Amino acid sequence: MDRDEIVKQLAGLEVELINRIWGCVAEEEDTFEFISRQLVAKPEDADLQNFINHALTGVLLAVAFYRFKETMKPFLKPEEMAEAFMRMTHNKAKNVVDHWHEHPE
Repeated sequence: MDRDEIVKQLAGLEVELINRIWGCVAEEEDTFEFISRQLVAKPEDADLQNFINHALTGVLLAVAFYRFKETMKPFLKPEEMAEAFMRMTHNKAKNVVDHWHEHPE
C-alpha cells in the first residue's frame, strides 16, 4: 500500500469515526436535551454538566488516541506517539476555535 492509499484510508476512517460519534449523539439527543433543561432549571447542578463534558471529552480522546496509535504504528516509534498526538489535538482544537471566531460573510 503506497502513501496516497494510506492517507485515503486514514481519511475514510476519520470520517467513519466522526459519523459514528454523531450517530451516538443523535441517538442520545433526547437525553442530552433533558439533562440540559435540568441544568437550566437547576443551575446548582452545574457540576453535573462539567462531569458530562469531562466524561464525553475523555471518552472521545481515549478513542482518538487508540486509533491514532494504531494507525501511526508504521510511522512513529512508541515513545513518539504521545507527543505527536498532543500536537495533533492541539492543532485540531486551534482550528476549531479559529473557525468559531470567523465572521460570516
